Amino acid sequence: MENIFLPLRRIIILQGIEGSPGRELSNEMLQRLLKSQCHSCSIAEVNEQINWLECRGYVMAERLGDSGLVVAHITRPGIDVALGNTRAEGIEAPPEA
Repeated sequence: MENIFLPLRRIIILQGIEGSPGRELSNEMLQRLLKSQCHSCSIAEVNEQINWLECRGYVMAERLGDSGLVVAHITRPGIDVALGNTRAEGIEAPPEA
């Protein structure tokens, strides 16, 4: 059974990347962002969500050598989901402004 918080974590990730300078964030920064939203998780769990979003075309992941650092870049479809312009299965809708 999938963790019920994953759809919420995914929208937090997308919105965080969309709102960042350059529209990119590292897995370490995403981990901090999630923790600030009361979603403490490991780097491995963050990487799983980056991979999930990448497989569906919402982000592009840049893996930097053997360091374990992953930089997620949001794509146009990811921006649309982050802004609430479109809905995506498995991703929570953004809260109403």
